[in-house]
Formats: sequence, C-alpha cells, structure tokens
Amino acid sequence: MKLLTCHIENFGRLRDLDMDFRSSLHPVCEENGWGKSTLAAFLLVMFYGFANEKKRSLLENERKRYAPWQGGVYGGTVTYEKEGKLFRLE
Repeated sequence: MKLLTCHIENFGRLRDLDMDFRSSLHPVCEENGWGKSTLAAFLLVMFYGFANEKKRSLLENERKRYAPWQGGVYGGTVTYEKEGKLFRLE
C-alpha cells in the first residue's frame, strides 16, 4: 500500500490542509505544535476509526481529543494505491 494524497478539512488544529505523498520520501519537518502527531492520528482514524469512544477522559477518547478547534465537523480524504488499484477514503 502506498499513500498518495490526503486532504484534512477539519481535524484537531489542522484545517484545510493538503498533503501529497507521491514522492518516494515525504518527511514532515515542522515546528513544535504544528500538528505532526495530529496528522498521524488523522491517517490512523481514516483507516481504523476512532478508538475508545466511550471513555470520558480527553486523553483516552480520540473523538474528543481531536475535535476541530475551529468548530464544525470532522472531515477529510485519503487516497492510496494498493496492488495497482486506487482507493479513496472519505
């Protein structure tokens, strides 16, 4: 499987962000607090869904932890390739 692109509409502090992973190596070198861990969490949630939704703790409940800072609803897409076929998660 190879990630191709992702668009984050709203997820935690990230808003209206486009990433292109088509190059062979795509390092994310940004300052502290930019949202690198939030980007990783977004990709994880897109493939596997939110974990621990019934937990009350902000740190344990991903849906609460990554609620859009600007308000609104979660949103985004991930495009990837597997065995020569293109897939898109929304």
